[in-house]
Amino acid sequence: MPSNVRPLTGKKKMIPLGAETRVQTIGRLLTYFSGAFIVFSLLCSLAPASSSRGLAPSNGQRRSTTPSGRCDPFSLPGWVDYSIGTNDLPAWRTFDPSCTSSTYLASLISTLNIQQEDPSKIAPHHEHTPARGASVEELNSFLSNRTVLLIGDQRVDQALVSHFCSLTGHKAQPVDKSHPWGNSLNMVPAKHGFTPVKNNAPLAHYCYVPEYDFLVTSVYSYGADTSDTWRGEALYNAPGLFEDRVTDLFVPYLKAMASSKSTSPALPLPRGKAEPDLVFFNSGLWDLARWAHHDIDTGVGLLENLSEERIMWWRSRMVDMLNSVSGAWRKPRIVWRNTAYPLASEASTVEAFLGIEGERRKNHPLYHANRIAQINGAQRSALEVHGDDVVKGERARSARMPNGVVGLGFAEVMMGQDQHALDPLAPSQLPCGALFGEMMLWHLRDAVNP
Repeated sequence: MPSNVRPLTGKKKMIPLGAETRVQTIGRLLTYFSGAFIVFSLLCSLAPASSSRGLAPSNGQRRSTTPSGRCDPFSLPGWVDYSIGTNDLPAWRTFDPSCTSSTYLASLISTLNIQQEDPSKIAPHHEHTPARGASVEELNSFLSNRTVLLIGDQRVDQALVSHFCSLTGHKAQPVDKSHPWGNSLNMVPAKHGFTPVKNNAPLAHYCYVPEYDFLVTSVYSYGADTSDTWRGEALYNAPGLFEDRVTDLFVPYLKAMASSKSTSPALPLPRGKAEPDLVFFNSGLWDLARWAHHDIDTGVGLLENLSEERIMWWRSRMVDMLNSVSGAWRKPRIVWRNTAYPLASEASTVEAFLGIEGERRKNHPLYHANRIAQINGAQRSALEVHGDDVVKGERARSARMPNGVVGLGFAEVMMGQDQHALDPLAPSQLPCGALFGEMMLWHLRDAVNP
């Protein structure tokens, strides 16, 4: 009788020996592939991320670039090509023939009708036309109705503006509380400080090149100080805190430049917008003076290195200050120049910097090269963050370095050029002023015509 129950067991189907070997082989290959993939992924996670500040050419060397992707010649090793006996303007020469410096300043000067009451005062390079310079059309493309803002200390930044003006056949003009653009000095909120009536420290200086409707201006701060240390000095005008100076003085100053209400034949044409096209930022000499001032009072030698606490505090304050600038004007590129080494002489004192020689204190050195090297190293570390380092603000610990800030090795380019300086704390016109003028024009061209 047939059964309807299916057997629970049956004959085991035999797998050929060759087929079993193929399955095992495929399994082993998959195992090896998985293991190799895991090892590769682990190595990739441990490898350092490539920097966005440079490109790696085929020869493996890194090249410093700006946000536009262009190679920045002033960030590369090189030398100053300048001799007093020639008519040529000084130039920064690099070792990389594919990343040479520009000749915008020489091109600009050659297009201007520079005249002097005394023809003997016209510098030879004013009559020199570069062999391969920019055309008037190219210069107009990035100079016309443009504004460059320098934020720093009065000695250096005023000199840089004045030198550029002299080289282009013009004269820098001061902006004080009686100037149409300087009314912000009279409008500082009481909670942000008070300027003594006897003080009339300028808010700014500017240089206007009417042939191109181009304006360069410098405004001044008291460095990273947060305690209004300098309110008793003749160079002081309120407010003392950098962030308050940006909102109370610098922003209204740029707005006044762009206002049609502040026009006169004696003033430049109104700016096309109430913000700069390029910002150069520096904080150095006032910070060195503050530390020297404190060390004098406490008996610490000025040859002593800065403490770790001071260096880290200064770097964090730079984050605060740069965020203040980028918050005020979001579009312009910020170029953070480091601090040059001023002429080492007996005149490089705290008292000379403050303009109080022999009045209240004995002459004390303003700086020593080790301290400048330390803050310049801190600047570089903030721009080129490495490893587990975290750069954050001091007043706002959640603040980080703003995007797009570009470093400028001003100290490296100007190193050893102080023998031409008349003022031990300010750069000379040649070669330093001309070199900075070239840096400024190069960055402006790169920023507005990427």
